[in-house]
Amino acid sequence: MITTRQFQTLDELYEYYNERIYGKELPQCMINLNRKPHCLGYFVANLWKENAGRSDAQKVHEISLNPDYIMEKTIEWHSTLLHEMTHLWQKEYGTPSRKTYHNKEWAAKMESIGLMPSDTGKPGGKRTGQKMSDYVIPGGKFEKVYNRIVPEELEALRLKYLPTASLNKKKTDGGEDDGTDDGSGSVGTQTRTKYSCKCGNNVWGRRGLNIRCMDCEGEYNPCPSKGGCNTQVGCC
Repeated sequence: MITTRQFQTLDELYEYYNERIYGKELPQCMINLNRKPHCLGYFVANLWKENAGRSDAQKVHEISLNPDYIMEKTIEWHSTLLHEMTHLWQKEYGTPSRKTYHNKEWAAKMESIGLMPSDTGKPGGKRTGQKMSDYVIPGGKFEKVYNRIVPEELEALRLKYLPTASLNKKKTDGGEDDGTDDGSGSVGTQTRTKYSCKCGNNVWGRRGLNIRCMDCEGEYNPCPSKGGCNTQVGCC
């Protein structure tokens, strides 16, 4: 029963953090695996309903985790699960903003459980926004709970099967994840390059593109570095 073993572990991991981080406040949730490109995980409210043939059948939320990123350190993909559980918490007890927006209420809850929201995934990033990541707060609640997992518990909560390869996870030349998100989820760091033409047009894309402007037939030139600016072509 390979499928049963794998998804039972996801259920138990959800319950583990629901008890120790959220005080058992969260309802049961469908935990899924989905290789949505460049997305670490996402939450969708009321995506499932109990197959009971009744109009009042119970509806169930879904949290999906990208198995391509489960290959990372355990604490990192555990933090992705909590990122999505916080969206679930806000759906049940708070006031979510428009679709996909991570607002101040969500950010405050994240910080209270020991995860710092950041649009870059690093210190100094914006705490709110459309596309958000996070990082573990040293000494925070999540880190303490994670570190209290004794070896026997960690083994029980460890996924029984890991992917042998990442199918959709792409790396840029800089070694960072390209990240976009069209759901209430956590994303990798964006690393698109800006290309500018002498006529003033700008486009963004992956590094190494060879593209030409259809307005003036000139070439688009990339910004020479992530923080640099080519003033000759008005790059930044």
